[in-house]
Amino acid sequence: MTLLEWGALGELIGGIAIIGSLIYVGIQIRQNTRAVRGSTLQMNTDFWGTLFLRLAEPEMSQAYAAGMAGQPDIRPAHYTQFFFICRAMFLGFENQYYQFRQGILDHAIYLGYERSIQTQLLVFPGFRVCWKQNRAVFSPAFVAHVDSMIERTPEADPEALLSEWSTLAQSRQSAA
Repeated sequence: MTLLEWGALGELIGGIAIIGSLIYVGIQIRQNTRAVRGSTLQMNTDFWGTLFLRLAEPEMSQAYAAGMAGQPDIRPAHYTQFFFICRAMFLGFENQYYQFRQGILDHAIYLGYERSIQTQLLVFPGFRVCWKQNRAVFSPAFVAHVDSMIERTPEADPEALLSEWSTLAQSRQSAA
C-alpha cells in the first residue's frame, strides 16, 4: 500500500469515527433530556405535594379557607398566611409556565397543572384578590397568561367544592 492509500484509509476511518461519535452524543443528549424532564416533574410534584400537606394542617387550613373565600374581615394572621400561600403557589405556577415554554415540562403534564390552577385556585375570589396584590412582581408574559386564565374562568363560591363533595358522596352511598 502506498502512502496515499494509507492516507485515504485514515480519512475513511476518521470519518466513520466522527459519525459514531455524533450518534453517541445524540443518544446521550436524548437520555439527558429524559432525565431532566423526569427530575423536573418530580420537583414539581414534590413542591405541590409539600404545599398541599402543609395546607392540611389545622391552622393553615383555616387561613386558607378564609383567604380562598375572599373574606374582607379575615384575621391579620390568616391574611399573612394566605398571602404567602398564594405567593408560593404563584411562584410554583410561574416556574411550571416557564419550564413548559422552554420545552422541559411535557405539554400534557403542564395542561393538567394549568387546569388545576384554573379550576381549583383562580376560580375563587380570594386568589383573584391576592393575584391583584402580587401580579406586579411577576414577568409580563406570565401576568398576561394568568390574567387571560382569570378572564376565561367564571368566579365560584369556595363552598361549591364542599357541596360537590357532599353530592358525590351521597350518590355513591345511595348506589351502594
